Amino acid sequence: MKRRNGFYLALLVLAALAVCGAVLLYGRDHVSGPTTATTTTAPPVTRPAELARAGRTRYHYAALSETEQKAYRDIYEQLFAFPESVEVTDLDTAGLKRVFQALLLDQPLLFQISSTHYKTRTVGGRLTAFIPEYRMGPEEYRERCEELTQACLAIPVGGSAFDVELALHDALVGMCDYTEADRPEKSTAYGALVESVASCEGYSRAMLLLLELHGIEACIVTGDAANVGGAAGGHAWNKVRIDGAWYHLDATWDDPVTPDAAGSISHAYFNIPDADIAHTHDLTGMRDPCVSVEANYFVRKGLYFTQLDKAAETVLAQRLAEALAAGYAAVELRMAGDDAMESALHELFGNPQRVYRVLSNAALAGHNIRTDYVRHSEISALRVIRILPEMK
Repeated sequence: MKRRNGFYLALLVLAALAVCGAVLLYGRDHVSGPTTATTTTAPPVTRPAELARAGRTRYHYAALSETEQKAYRDIYEQLFAFPESVEVTDLDTAGLKRVFQALLLDQPLLFQISSTHYKTRTVGGRLTAFIPEYRMGPEEYRERCEELTQACLAIPVGGSAFDVELALHDALVGMCDYTEADRPEKSTAYGALVESVASCEGYSRAMLLLLELHGIEACIVTGDAANVGGAAGGHAWNKVRIDGAWYHLDATWDDPVTPDAAGSISHAYFNIPDADIAHTHDLTGMRDPCVSVEANYFVRKGLYFTQLDKAAETVLAQRLAEALAAGYAAVELRMAGDDAMESALHELFGNPQRVYRVLSNAALAGHNIRTDYVRHSEISALRVIRILPEMK
């Protein structure tokens, strides 16, 4: 009798599953689960008030359909209460995937959930629920938000939007080390700003968070990028809006990892237009073209030269002295064209007396650097030359 009862029970279960539908899992095998969307009555985790501006740009939200935007809002508004699932309507699996990707790109505080896996529930073939995969509990998330807030507040800023952006960029690049190792937080703003180790995703999420907290519009963009060896791979960086114009900003690539640039901060990828970053980054399908150079680092700092004449040499010495006084290990200049780049390299290092003169003039400001030896590197795609003086 027990075997017969078990047989009928199994038939009933199979019938119920056939009626109610299957549970789908994004990035994993199918699993079973409840057939109705569940909600939570728990209050949302209280995050520090200083984080209120995080995620306000919503750049990728704007590209969604109205139905997808509604799902985006519904999911986002509930996730901080850690619900088991969030009800969704009028979406297919492709639409929900677009919503999930937009949330991850727009909202740097969504590090409590997995960025690669989530579940969905369907009933009668209709998508009915989004089921997040949590990486931590509410209390741990609250504590990490507190730590993240303190890390953000510790960065001194002031001045124009350009000045604020520059201070945030330099602080992030200065404190964070790039990694490809398998670290749990490497793709999060927490990893970059609190643990000081991150992948390109972590750098871009941290940069987005910092900029938005100071009222500067920004977004994360993704695509392929080719390194100096020509090898291409997936990459994430930012676009930032300064004085009404959009620019590319790649903090990861401004963090040199080569031995000759150890301890230095680069600005080669600070506020550059499409035409420049397209040498190394894929811009397929990119919205809002970046065409301005007014807030480019080299233009704004007077380090963009058509030729390396006496006037340029004087400016370069002044900027080197300023860089050393600010704690930087290098000074950079950018040339206007390939011919100008070749000429500048020859004039500075083919006849080292010119670069030694630059070093000597910088040393007159009180900096204890060698004036008879210097290292340099170059970023050919952007016609950027990096001068790295040696301390005595």
